[in-house]
Amino acid sequence: MFEPDRRLFVGMKLSSKLQREFESCSPGTEHYFKNGGPEALEIVTEGEEKFIGRVLRDGFPARDIENVSRNVRSIVMLITHGAQIDEDSIRIYGR
Repeated sequence: MFEPDRRLFVGMKLSSKLQREFESCSPGTEHYFKNGGPEALEIVTEGEEKFIGRVLRDGFPARDIENVSRNVRSIVMLITHGAQIDEDSIRIYGR
């Protein structure tokens, strides 16, 4: 059943190692996850786990999911000094 208050989230779990990388991010990359702009990623907490990614707006085109996945991955790699992020670590979650 469709639940209008739930959103899809494309992102990945933040390991403790990645979280440390975000805390000491590359200079000039803070705007990718701190300012809340349209290109910024969000860090969300579910229970004791943290995730980073992008919340999709209602009616988001299914054909663009792959583009969002690549974008999230490339931004995380940029912020974390080129950390290796497997393509399959980016997932779709219900929020």
